[in-house]
Amino acid sequence: MKASTKFTDILTQFPQVRTLWSNVNVTDFGPYYEALQARLIDRVWHDELLKQEILIDPKAVFERESDITFPANVEVRVLEEPEDTFYFVIPATPRAEEQWYRYEQLATWWMLGHTWWTTYYYLCGAEKARAYRESLQALWIARIWTNEAFHERITSNPKATFEAEMGAVFPPNLKIQSLQETSNLIYFVLPKNPQVNQLDENSTMGQWWQVSHTWWWWLVNLRFRQPAKNTVTGIVS
Repeated sequence: MKASTKFTDILTQFPQVRTLWSNVNVTDFGPYYEALQARLIDRVWHDELLKQEILIDPKAVFERESDITFPANVEVRVLEEPEDTFYFVIPATPRAEEQWYRYEQLATWWMLGHTWWTTYYYLCGAEKARAYRESLQALWIARIWTNEAFHERITSNPKATFEAEMGAVFPPNLKIQSLQETSNLIYFVLPKNPQVNQLDENSTMGQWWQVSHTWWWWLVNLRFRQPAKNTVTGIVS
């Protein structure tokens, strides 16, 4: 994409993510990729041309902006959530010897969830916040990898499954769609700009979980895509 004057101005608002933090090269660490993802979505929210480019040619954008190279045989799809649909991405089940490493990459769930929980606590009260916290303690993706019955339920009827498992209520008009990844297909879902998410004391726990999950998955996705380190092995059980 040829940068316009407007796009050049936008770039100056988002300096490059530093590769050295306290004189340590951090390009092999998860937080580096999360910072790249945060920078990228910040730019997408502010530039329609970049947003259209990532929807049309995501591989090129991620490789240029996020310091990652996808295998040639892998298709990358980026989706923007419609107002009435929530996409839940199910990563392909990794090899058994990689599962512990992948689980470790997903464990940032609670760090993000805790921030949302604190806000929810003050807006909606302790009882609702407790239910929200407990819903985060079950790492859905790791559970899907190891429980075929749960995998089937989350794939065939995700909304009913989430509501039953979490004790949550989602808006009646909201559709939840599970997106199953394979070794040749992966998904990225664009989080909505916080300015358009009207979450307040009248919002249900399901609405809060929906927003926080999409944002968490956007941030952790690149970390999750990195090659497994040989020093971290094990099987999730």
